[in-house]
Amino acid sequence: MADFTRVDVAHLLRRAGFGGSAAEIDALMAKASWAAVVDRVLDTTANPADTIPAAIDDRADEYYPPWVAAVQYWMDRMATTPTPIVEKMTLFWHGHLVSSVDDVLARLVFRQIKTYRSLALGDVHPLLQAMAKDPAMLAYLNNRSNVAAEPNENFARELMELFTLGNAQFTEAEVIDMARAWTGHGGNDDTETYEFHPADHDDGAKTLFGITKNWDGPAAITEIVRGARQQTCARFLAAKIWSFFAYPNPAGALVDDLAAAFIASGMNVKALLRVIFLRPEFRLASTRTALVRSPVEWLVATMRATGLDAATLHPEWWLEPLGQTLYAPPNVSGWRQNGAWISTSAQWAKGSHAGWVRWKANEVGILSTTGSMTPAAAAQAAFDRFGINEPSALTRQKVEAYVAGEKAANRSWAIPPNLVTLAMLTPDFQLA
Repeated sequence: MADFTRVDVAHLLRRAGFGGSAAEIDALMAKASWAAVVDRVLDTTANPADTIPAAIDDRADEYYPPWVAAVQYWMDRMATTPTPIVEKMTLFWHGHLVSSVDDVLARLVFRQIKTYRSLALGDVHPLLQAMAKDPAMLAYLNNRSNVAAEPNENFARELMELFTLGNAQFTEAEVIDMARAWTGHGGNDDTETYEFHPADHDDGAKTLFGITKNWDGPAAITEIVRGARQQTCARFLAAKIWSFFAYPNPAGALVDDLAAAFIASGMNVKALLRVIFLRPEFRLASTRTALVRSPVEWLVATMRATGLDAATLHPEWWLEPLGQTLYAPPNVSGWRQNGAWISTSAQWAKGSHAGWVRWKANEVGILSTTGSMTPAAAAQAAFDRFGINEPSALTRQKVEAYVAGEKAANRSWAIPPNLVTLAMLTPDFQLA
């Protein structure tokens, strides 16, 4: 017998992506083992080419039109890609290695995300090296103005505290010397590319991680990932990635196991994800209800369920009211989880968006046959369409009661569009 259930598969598709259709779940149910299911979800050979919409480089208005193009491009990609794990991991890195259009041109942040996407599942070392020299990051954390005559500590501090090691894992003296190590690593404003300026680099001795030498910034990252601070870095990143895909605040022993596997893999992200998805804790019933969908995940899940694209649903209109603006995390520490997505204003925004989706879905006849179904069948059709694989008894009761009430009032015509709204707003659809 297979060592997994349909519920397990649906859970994995929500966490490793943005939900799974009945057909996608059926295909994975044919696998011989849970390990084979996980390997298929982690297979990225069909990852589509990554392009750049022309509007990204709009120079007439460098702010709103490029941002809209960037949002619509990424939302459509998340909703339609055959390899959602790539987009889910890219979304993680966007909220971890943060830059924002609030301070940087949209085209630069878009290209940063494109770089993250290309490196998202590989060795974390080249990803961190690319991040440090990325033009958006150089601007966002001020390293392009970090010169020997006037060191800027902004990037140096966040590199250690938020990106690789965690709080209280370094000294203030190391912040100073890390900033000195990154002097001269700047950019060319005309070409919007990274550029090293030797005349601005501090060639003096610096002490990092107990080692005194003429440190350069990239070598410091190598020391963090490959050398003296590898264990701390592995634990920090493993805990963050587990929290994003499974549940927040994993126990220390679990983090130790994950870090050991991460190090053994050469700090390979896909290998770490495989370990995470194979852990028995990942498939616990409590894990399945441990994460609230972020607004982006909720919007993408809606796009997948309805088959409607970003040009039709305009997610850019709702991202800010929902509390998660793509390409604009609130600060360098990124987005929080769970409770951060639950507020009165966010719920109003969800209701507004659900109303818009209801209208657009009705235009193309989504759930159009449910008006002639029994209440139980109509409710199940809505659950199946929106990937609500484990509706609570209360959710099922309320949706069936709605259908029954409309039928009794001779309003069967209202059932299909309103089932779209109800499905989107159920507590069950809010869970990742």
